[in-house]
Amino acid sequence: MAVFVKISSVFFFLVFVTSVQGQGEQICLNLQREPLERSLSVTHQGPPGRRGPQGAIGPQGTRGNPGPPGQCVCGLTEDEQKRLKLLITLNRVELCPLGIKSGKIRDADMTSSSVYSSTYAAHLGRLDGSGVWLANPSEYHHGAWIQVDMKTPTTLTGVVTQGRGARAQWVTSYEISFGSSPDELEFIQDNNGNDIIFEGNTEQSSHVLNLFPRPITTRYVRLVAREFVARIAMRIEYVTC
Repeated sequence: MAVFVKISSVFFFLVFVTSVQGQGEQICLNLQREPLERSLSVTHQGPPGRRGPQGAIGPQGTRGNPGPPGQCVCGLTEDEQKRLKLLITLNRVELCPLGIKSGKIRDADMTSSSVYSSTYAAHLGRLDGSGVWLANPSEYHHGAWIQVDMKTPTTLTGVVTQGRGARAQWVTSYEISFGSSPDELEFIQDNNGNDIIFEGNTEQSSHVLNLFPRPITTRYVRLVAREFVARIAMRIEYVTC
C-alpha cells in the first residue's frame, strides 16, 4: 500500500511492506524525497524605510489659455432651475443681467404706477443702488407696479429683487406681467393657467432670485407688488440670456 503525506510543503513517499515471520510482524518504512519543483528558500520583505525629506517646490508652471466665454441658458427644467439657484447662492455661476444695475437700461425706460416723491422715482429702483423706488401709499392695495421698456423684444428668464437698504421696507410677494404694449400685458402663469405669485424678500438688503417657469420674450415687463413690509420699496434686476 502506498500513501502520500504532505509535511511542511515537502512531499514524502511512504512504502509500507508487511511480512509475517512466525508470529511477529515486520514493518519496513522507506522514505523517498520527491524532487522539489521550486526552491525552499524564502525571502521576507522587511518594513519600509523612513520617508526622506521633502524635495524643493518646483517652479510655477506657465499660465494656461483662457477658456471660452460662458453662455447664458434658457428653457431650464424645474430641477435645473433649483440647481442653478444653488450654484448662484454658492457664487459658482454668474447671472446674465438685463442692465438695470449697470445703467444699460436708461432712466427714461423705467416707469412706475406712482412714486412717493421724485426722490424715489422708478429709475432709482436699480439692484444694489443707493436709491430705491417707493410707490405712493394710495396705491398700496391697488397693485402698484414698476415697469421696464427694453425697446426691442428681449428674452427674460427671471428677476432679482431687493428691498430698501437703508430701512426695513421690502416687498414680500409680487406678480410679473409682460407684452408688446403696456396696454396688452399678460401675467406669467403656471401650467394650470393660474397667475403665479412669486415670493419676494424677507429683509431689505439680500438678493432674492425667482426664475420664470419658462422664458418670456417681450418688450415690456412689469413687476406688480402684492404684499410688503412697511412700504412698497424695491430695487430690481432682470435675468436674460
